[in-house]
Amino acid sequence: MPLRGITCDLLILAAGTYGTTYLLLRNRDTLPGLNLERLGRRYSGNGDLLTFLLPRPAGGERLEADRGPVITSSMFVPDRLDRPDVTGRGFYVQDGGYPGFVDRLAESTDVTRSLFRAGEFVVRALVSRVLGSSDTSLSAELSRLIGQGTLSSGSLPLLGIGRDVPDGVMKLRGDRLDVDWTTRTSRAYFERIRRTMRDIADHLDARYVDNPIWFFRKIITVHPLGGASIGHSREEGVCDPYHAVFGLPGLYVADGAAMPGPVGPNPSLTIAALADRMCTHLLERRPRRARRRPSVGRAAPKEGIRQEGSPP
Repeated sequence: MPLRGITCDLLILAAGTYGTTYLLLRNRDTLPGLNLERLGRRYSGNGDLLTFLLPRPAGGERLEADRGPVITSSMFVPDRLDRPDVTGRGFYVQDGGYPGFVDRLAESTDVTRSLFRAGEFVVRALVSRVLGSSDTSLSAELSRLIGQGTLSSGSLPLLGIGRDVPDGVMKLRGDRLDVDWTTRTSRAYFERIRRTMRDIADHLDARYVDNPIWFFRKIITVHPLGGASIGHSREEGVCDPYHAVFGLPGLYVADGAAMPGPVGPNPSLTIAALADRMCTHLLERRPRRARRRPSVGRAAPKEGIRQEGSPP
């Protein structure tokens, strides 16, 4: 397809934290006024942490995460920004439900048990063939292979969100966006939230299990923020408090990329509120067009129509 150029007086980027930052980095050579010192910085995962509660082997109560919506309850732990007598960074802990069809997917993620059951199934089949057994209870064997579903039916994901340290950096590696962020600087925050999750597990008589990727000190985030953050001045951020990009009049950022750090709770409403504030500011600054005054007197005759008293 042929490339076509489009010009405009106002351009608002809202491609998401990764998309907007990628577009700005990809086009930085054609945007001479862009603040390259701050572009891609202040990345944060909004403190996201995924863990699991599992039933105890002795037969603890089923947690039934497939009942109801995704989040039915939320616990808030304040920090010094909320209460001056508290130390540490604050966070929220929420239960993470999932629809029933995910049960089997959750069961399949237990790799150790799945492999053990598969191996047991193969051994039983080979033994039966070698011994010439006439036992044809295939349904029972398949039932053992599939498992009892204790992981899916009795587990409960816990979702943590909060104020981690926004010190990540996004940059281009070839044609791809690369995120350089570590949990080391947020270790105290993550240890605090994990202790709280363990307390919840003890209260529910359940077992606390970290997400397997935590073994590598990695996290899964669904709330990436930063990259083109707002600031009071060009030295602090990429955009001004109304999301206008410094040095590039007419260019605005209206998504999570403009967030200068984590907000604690789910950030969607905060992002929407800031975008609404940006739009109100744009509308208030829009130049008003002069209103046309209605003409006074008789209207000019239409072409092809002769008015009374006019010559033929």
